[in-house]
Amino acid sequence: MAKVVTVKNVKFGEGMPKIAIPISDSDFTGVRKSVNLIANSPCDLVEWRADFYDHVDDPEVRIKPLTLFRNQLWNLPILFTVRTSVEGGMLDIETKPYIDLILAVIDSGLIDMVDVELSRGDAAVKAIVNAAHEAGVKVIGSRHNFHSTPDQEVIIRSLVRMQELGCDLVKYAVMPQNERDVLRLLDATLTMKEEHNDTPVLTMSMGRTGVVSRICGQLTGSCITFGTAGKASAPGQLPANGLSIFLKSLS
Repeated sequence: MAKVVTVKNVKFGEGMPKIAIPISDSDFTGVRKSVNLIANSPCDLVEWRADFYDHVDDPEVRIKPLTLFRNQLWNLPILFTVRTSVEGGMLDIETKPYIDLILAVIDSGLIDMVDVELSRGDAAVKAIVNAAHEAGVKVIGSRHNFHSTPDQEVIIRSLVRMQELGCDLVKYAVMPQNERDVLRLLDATLTMKEEHNDTPVLTMSMGRTGVVSRICGQLTGSCITFGTAGKASAPGQLPANGLSIFLKSLS
């Protein structure tokens, strides 16, 4: 039986894949508009892609959106993500300030979940996992490849390593070069569900070729899919309204 992780009554790893809507605005005005759009969209959790936000390293700057999320989206889990340039994100940052930024946001008490990149190394992942768990925050370990789709064994090995490091959910995102790449990612996901079910898993094959991976999670075992209510934060994301219809029709 696969493990289920519950955050604010949302059960990850059970039932339909949960819809996450990313917020990827660069300023507070944009964030406020995105929050209003989310209020009218099917959504199970909100991801703040803080690497898009100007001066997110300044505590006085980032406290405004964090407080807005808590006040306006209080019933939804808030996932804090700093996607770095190493894994296809917008923020070019060294490992120590990356860790410090995430630890400070955990200490704010304004988030429910946090993303940590496996590429930052075991020590960084462990430090963030320990701090998050002390604060009652769940951790999504993640790995992103915006250029290609690795061998299935590489994908599985990385996901299992995240589990070993104590992450509560584990994520792998890839870029397909052809249809076979998409099938390889889906097969790796199903293998995790069948053989390494210590945590819920979420995967996606990005771009137009990989769109099917965003709607078939109930079959393969991917527990979260990312939809839009405005801007997309990664290629291939579908509008949340349409995504919800697909998921319900397949359940």
